[in-house]
Amino acid sequence: LSFSFIPAVLSLAKDPKPARAVPDDGARTQSPGLLRGIAAVGARHPAPVLAVTVLLVAIAVAGTARIVVNNNMVEWFRSSSEVRVADEALNRQLGGTSMGYVVASSKDPEFFKRPEALRAIEDLQARLEKHAVVGKTLSVADYVKRIHLVLHDGDPKYDVVPDNAETIGQYLFLFGMAARPLDLDNVVDYSFQNANIAVQLRTWDANAMREVLRELDEFRAHAPAGMTVRPAGIAYFNLVWNDEVLWDMVRGFLLALVVVFVILAANFRSLRWAVVGYVPLLFTVLLIYGAVGWMKKDFDMPIAVLSCLSLGMAVDFSIHFIGRLRQYLAAEGLEGKRPSETALHEALLWTASRPGRGILRNAVLFAAAFSVMLFAPLTPYITVGAFIMTMMLLSALFTLLLLPALITLSSRWLFGDRSPAEAVEPVAQAVV
Repeated sequence: LSFSFIPAVLSLAKDPKPARAVPDDGARTQSPGLLRGIAAVGARHPAPVLAVTVLLVAIAVAGTARIVVNNNMVEWFRSSSEVRVADEALNRQLGGTSMGYVVASSKDPEFFKRPEALRAIEDLQARLEKHAVVGKTLSVADYVKRIHLVLHDGDPKYDVVPDNAETIGQYLFLFGMAARPLDLDNVVDYSFQNANIAVQLRTWDANAMREVLRELDEFRAHAPAGMTVRPAGIAYFNLVWNDEVLWDMVRGFLLALVVVFVILAANFRSLRWAVVGYVPLLFTVLLIYGAVGWMKKDFDMPIAVLSCLSLGMAVDFSIHFIGRLRQYLAAEGLEGKRPSETALHEALLWTASRPGRGILRNAVLFAAAFSVMLFAPLTPYITVGAFIMTMMLLSALFTLLLLPALITLSSRWLFGDRSPAEAVEPVAQAVV
């Protein structure tokens, strides 16, 4: 539409004063002072700008190291919402709202009528309930122990698994006749080859189920011969989703960073200009994710989806800035030559003040449009709004401030007077 519909509309538009749409050469000295001032700071004081940038990068890297990949769908609601309030109350007063399961299996028929099998399940339950994230567990062993206790007038010494498999079978038969069939079916199958342990978790964090898995790994070393255990349930699904989907998105985000760099190199037909244009994007991404880490915000589904999406939006500004700068230099007869310091500064200030207005307006319009999401009831929408607002505004700022500094410091490298190895020198000096 940008290359077809918009030109068609412009060709039909009747501008009564078309001369104002194309400023003359003198207009470049009458450009907005704010944008020109921002670029002037980067162009005339590149070393301090880069030194501050390096310091912020170090802080951001330390923050990104603190990021935890975790998915908790209940926390997608505001802390004051009815869902969160109810969930916290239930987790505090009862066993927990997030359900995980451990399925114990054997190839032997009626295996879970054996005392050693039920005691193994009882031991596994005790292991799991030691963890703070586990509120309560329930299994066929609990039913058998309860029946054994009740049939002996509540004597505490009978609150154990009976020693006889026949007795256990009689208890379960009695329970199956007296209760709903579903009650027994929830914890053991008809052939007594599969038993289900319900695990109530007090949090929907994916890492809560990871603690259960670690306990299962330790239990397997002491499990009775022929008995296997495996996880199941919505809490386990959330963990699989967390590890498979979110980590795949992390890998996709890293791959997208590489692809963006390749696209920049192809667009500018220069690895050098691609490196320079890539820095504001990378700096913006690092700052945002550093803030996510320092704020202890989990890397969850909304942030994972936004990661790749935001790269394509933020890199536009660098492409636009460098493209117009090189056009300006070509128009001044400096294409393929290294401009003087004065000519380069003038070119940078013109690019920031004239095409820079489009960059700034684009960023502000995007940020304003997404700002309404800050008032949404669900935190994923709030995250989307805050993330894109920050990404657009920071990438625009760093394009107008950091790019002039980088181009000024590496001008000899960019325009052919120095090799890439020699271009490291001004950067090193700036850091010192």
